[in-house]
Amino acid sequence: MSHTDGPETSHPRIETALTVVERETECIEAELTAFRRFRSRVRSIEPASPAAGGVDTMGGGAASMLATATEPDAGLRAVREAYRETVMAVPHFEAEYDDSLEANMSMEFGPELGMQIATGPHLTPQLYEALLTASEGARDERETLLPALERERESLQSVRATLDDCERRGAALGANARRTTDAARLDSIDAQLAEIEADCEAAAATRQQQLHSRSAAALSGVDETSLVRYLYDGCPVTCPALADTIACLDTIRRHRRHCIVSTS
Repeated sequence: MSHTDGPETSHPRIETALTVVERETECIEAELTAFRRFRSRVRSIEPASPAAGGVDTMGGGAASMLATATEPDAGLRAVREAYRETVMAVPHFEAEYDDSLEANMSMEFGPELGMQIATGPHLTPQLYEALLTASEGARDERETLLPALERERESLQSVRATLDDCERRGAALGANARRTTDAARLDSIDAQLAEIEADCEAAAATRQQQLHSRSAAALSGVDETSLVRYLYDGCPVTCPALADTIACLDTIRRHRRHCIVSTS
């Protein structure tokens, strides 16, 4: 019987969590690829010369100064185009962000750098270096988050496997308990159920220890927030494995109560 067959081995919160983790992994992988491509394209762009700026050095008069102040140079245009064609072109961008260029760059690189890239006139050497550093940071954040997502997936799968085993054993013992009135037999079944209960509690304790021993990668907007809150904040429960473990324990304890009542 698969882990989705029947009420005794159904873990809907863990299944939902695994779907969330899979979806998030796909998004982060796409964004990681996008930032790698963006940074590669930026490295091929030449920043403006140090002399570029709002001062009229070409003798073009007020009209030339106005154009210089309002129109981005070739370097900035290339950066914006590269960002739109990489980071803002990931399949989930509209559904997850739906930001303007300035808003998304400000979220990823910080408001000051985002504004300068999105609205400024020149890709100065200083701005260029800051952009390279910031894009490297965005890339590294995702590289750090991916292993954390994989550990979360493995942890959820481990808890699910334990609960499957506990619930199947518990269901069989519970059925046996209802087929007998022999006190010694019921005591034996209760002792086996107590072992299953301990296995469930151990799985919950291991899961909690794992959660408390790690923190989310410093992805923009997730700093200082636990990984589970980052992932499951929009779900019915923010601790899906613990919630399904409690449901399993309730089932096992119900079987144990039957044994105890029947022998009293």
